[in-house]
Amino acid sequence: MTDPSHDLSPGDWRRICDALRYLGRDLHHRSFAVTAERRELLWEEMDHCLELADRLSRSQLAHPDQAD
Repeated sequence: MTDPSHDLSPGDWRRICDALRYLGRDLHHRSFAVTAERRELLWEEMDHCLELADRLSRSQLAHPDQAD
């Protein structure tokens, strides 16, 4: 299987990071309408989304030679 990440532009990566952050905020917002047990699961997923967005952003900053 080939790595599709090479076909993505920096703008694509930025949109992916933005979407992950939006999803994290949405999960946080939804967490107020559920039980405490479910809230913990949503917060865990929110943390994963935000951490992945940060990792992808740092990865893109480490490779500034890729043009948009």
